[in-house]
Amino acid sequence: MGSGGRNERGQRVLAGLVAGALAGFVIVDLGLPSLVSFWGERSNFVPGAALVGAALGLTPLRRLGALLVMLLVGLWFVVTYTPVTRWMAEGLVRRDPVQAADAVFVFGSRVQDDGDPTTDAMSRLLKGVELVAEDRAPYLVVSEVRGMKGRYTPIARDWVGRFAPKAEVLTVGPIGNTHGEAVAVGRLFRERGWTRVLAVTSPTHTRRAAATLEAQGLEVIAVPSVETDYDLELLDRGGDRRTAFDGIAHEWVGLFVYAQRGWID
Repeated sequence: MGSGGRNERGQRVLAGLVAGALAGFVIVDLGLPSLVSFWGERSNFVPGAALVGAALGLTPLRRLGALLVMLLVGLWFVVTYTPVTRWMAEGLVRRDPVQAADAVFVFGSRVQDDGDPTTDAMSRLLKGVELVAEDRAPYLVVSEVRGMKGRYTPIARDWVGRFAPKAEVLTVGPIGNTHGEAVAVGRLFRERGWTRVLAVTSPTHTRRAAATLEAQGLEVIAVPSVETDYDLELLDRGGDRRTAFDGIAHEWVGLFVYAQRGWID
């Protein structure tokens, strides 16, 4: 092979490498792995996509790869500069009038390996503790997420002991998804003869979360926690729209999948 051929191959590899890295950055920035419930280390998608792009640069599929990159970049611009994310959020938030219940259930969220709560976990748990402190229910139920080193229960017991000492903390799990949580909570409620639950979770998760508990035969009062990662009510900033996009898109995918599996009506 002549030097011209080697140079051309090198240029294709380099172009594929750059295009793949760009695709990886978009995938990570928009949180697209969450659409398939991937919650691992997302930054690995950047070098992975770059290597795939470099490999495709030497094959006829490089044109298809270039098209996919353009579509991803186009999606990034649409999410950032249009109100599509705000439109997608409509219909996801369920907020019921708060009333007394048998127990408050706080849907699980990731806890850091050192035991400190993430922002989602803190916001959800704070709302749950607030409800039991107001004597809305005598029990606070939390769930542990399968595979996590950090645990929700010690934080819940510490906060309840400080701010609602008359309440009792119960735990279900470990669980792997929202459906698993609903099944575990439904079992607990049936064992204790309870029927009404105050269900606390992130705002855009309330519709699906409440529906899974209702499918277990419970009377559900949905109570959204405070969304601290972005301004859900406005979503007028590009950064907020990108931050919100993955969770909102994940919920619509989840609603479809759960309905297909018969986990919600």
